[in-house]
Amino acid sequence: MEKKIARVKHPALGLSNERSLSLIEVKEIHQNLLNQYANISSEIADVVKHNDYVKLSHFLVTRSKIETTINEIESAYSSEFNNQVTTNHRIGDALKNASEKMEAKGEDILLKVTTNLEKLNGSAHSIITIATALSNKTITKGNQLGHNAGRLLIHKTSNGLSKLANIIQKRP
Repeated sequence: MEKKIARVKHPALGLSNERSLSLIEVKEIHQNLLNQYANISSEIADVVKHNDYVKLSHFLVTRSKIETTINEIESAYSSEFNNQVTTNHRIGDALKNASEKMEAKGEDILLKVTTNLEKLNGSAHSIITIATALSNKTITKGNQLGHNAGRLLIHKTSNGLSKLANIIQKRP
């Protein structure tokens, strides 16, 4: 980050110091001065309503000093402020364009996902229907075989018991 050397004057002491300020610090100072300027302007409006010309004079002098300082900062750092604004503008435009493209692509992807999910749901329904039909046939066939096996078993058991009963009756 580029730093500029700013002179900090202390009028009461008659001293002048040089120190380096970052662009961020300058912007913070600039914003603070703008806020002070707005506050002073609202104070001036209140003082005028109350007809207090002593305070009005004091506020006008203070506002003039703040305005002069703001103008000096803006003139000294105008290229950095303008460069930052254009950079922010370009970044904002790039992000806006990217978000518009992503939104369009996102809608296409969402439509494809929804269509594929509907196809999957239909396929799953078909598979479940087929599986249920096969299970039903298998269970029915199994029940029939079980019934036939049970009938055969009862028939064979009955024949066997009948033969055994005949053999027992024929014995003296």
